[in-house]
Amino acid sequence: MIGEIALLIKGLDTACQLVRAGLDRKKAIEDMGGEISSFFASKEAVEAKIVEVKKHNKDAYLGSALEEAIQIEQQSQKIENMMKTIAQEYSRQGKSHKWLAVQKNAAKIQKARDSSYIEAIRRKVIQDRKDDDFYLGVKLIAGLVLLMVGIAGLVFALALN
Repeated sequence: MIGEIALLIKGLDTACQLVRAGLDRKKAIEDMGGEISSFFASKEAVEAKIVEVKKHNKDAYLGSALEEAIQIEQQSQKIENMMKTIAQEYSRQGKSHKWLAVQKNAAKIQKARDSSYIEAIRRKVIQDRKDDDFYLGVKLIAGLVLLMVGIAGLVFALALN
């Protein structure tokens, strides 16, 4: 797990360096599509790993809790700083309106993802309830059949005596 986190962090560092190098060369934001996409992909992977580590904290990370907390904070801060840098670059290039549109679209996409995720969970819960109800019905019928066989056997045994 530590190796996985280290690789993700290295990927994020590389993506940040590529974006910074492009910004230092005063490249147009549109010409940096690959670098920015790489940053966002790395950002997403690191954020997902942070969530996973926080959720499954038992043996997901073999180090001190303080070290883990520092590493999570550093990565969160690095992501936040790069987001500010990208926003400032859009503004510097006179494309603030495009950055606002990107943020608005990102919010819509995230909302759609969240609602589809919640809907999938709701469907799974409903299906699980249906499955539980079905198995309960099967158990009740099987129990009733066994009870009837037992009573019939008892009646038959008493009739023979």
